[in-house]
Amino acid sequence: MAIAVNNNKNKKNHPRLTKIKRWLKLHYYKVMRIDDPPDRIARGVAIGVFMGIFPTFGLGIILSIISAYILKANRAAAVIGSLIMNPLTTPFFWTLSSAVGAIILWQDKEIVMASLKNHHFLNGIGWAFLVYLAGNMVVSTAFSAASYFLTRKWIIEHRKHKAMKMLAKRDNIINP
Repeated sequence: MAIAVNNNKNKKNHPRLTKIKRWLKLHYYKVMRIDDPPDRIARGVAIGVFMGIFPTFGLGIILSIISAYILKANRAAAVIGSLIMNPLTTPFFWTLSSAVGAIILWQDKEIVMASLKNHHFLNGIGWAFLVYLAGNMVVSTAFSAASYFLTRKWIIEHRKHKAMKMLAKRDNIINP
């Protein structure tokens, strides 16, 4: 007697993973469809990423818009870039910033991490917050620079691919 096992559940994507993929794809296409030069869009995303990761205490989007205006970057791209900091990525960036800050300032990483876990680093401007801030400056700058170059490259490639598709479609219409 054979027992049938239903493996359909294992073949489907996890609902949360599907939602994350859809969210990422949505924001990718929002950036790609902005009608502005690639440099301005990439500059906006980089500003948004910097302000999103840097501890702006809830003012990241507003500061992104203001900075994008001053630096002549795309403001919509800055808002989208600032969404890099969200409840899913916050623990990653806080941990990475604390670890990098501990390395930069030659502090014991375990003590800094314990302070981070116990929420003591937010109690005033103490040494743990300064270690976190030093690391966060490096992390936010690195991610901002990477986002600039990646976004610029993706936009240029996307537009090139789109132009090639339009040319191919035009050639098929003219020469069926």
